[in-house]
Amino acid sequence: MAEGVIDLKRQLRELKAHEKLAGFTGFGLDLGLGGPRKDGVLKISEFVRPDGSGYITLTFQTDPDVEPEKRAALASIFEGFARFAQAADATTGAVRFGQGFEYIMMVAEGMSDGDPWVLVDLDLYYKNLRGRLRPLLEKTVLPGLASVLPVTFETVNWWEPAA
Repeated sequence: MAEGVIDLKRQLRELKAHEKLAGFTGFGLDLGLGGPRKDGVLKISEFVRPDGSGYITLTFQTDPDVEPEKRAALASIFEGFARFAQAADATTGAVRFGQGFEYIMMVAEGMSDGDPWVLVDLDLYYKNLRGRLRPLLEKTVLPGLASVLPVTFETVNWWEPAA
C-alpha cells in the first residue's frame, strides 16, 4: 500500500481484535419475495472498557445469492437498517435496545457481485455494559432488531456458561 494511504479495513480489524466472543445464533431474513428465508449466522461479541462502558458487536454472516433479485433484496434490507441506525440516538434507540444505549455503527461488506460472503457488523454502544450482555441481548437487543428488520433469531448459544 502506498505510503501515507490509510487502510481503514485494516484499522477496523485491529480495533476489533480486542473484542470478546460471547456467542452465536442462527437467523432467518425474510427477503420479501415470497420464498424461503435467507439463513445465516449471527456472531455476538462484546468489548467492555475499564469504566464499564462498551459495545456489543453483532456480525450477520450469510452467503450472497447468485440470483440478482435476492441479492438486491438482501442489500435493501440492510440499507434500510442503515438509515434507521443513523437516526437512532440515545433516546429513540433506548426504547428498542435498552437502557444506556448511545448509538449504532454499521459496516456492511459483500454486497457486490463476486463477493464470497455477506458480512454486516452492527456495533451497539452503551454507557454501562459490564455484566449486562446476556439479559440485554436476549430480552432487549434481539427483539429490538426483530422489530425493525424482517428477521427471526434462534436461541443464543453462549460461548461460556452463565456464571
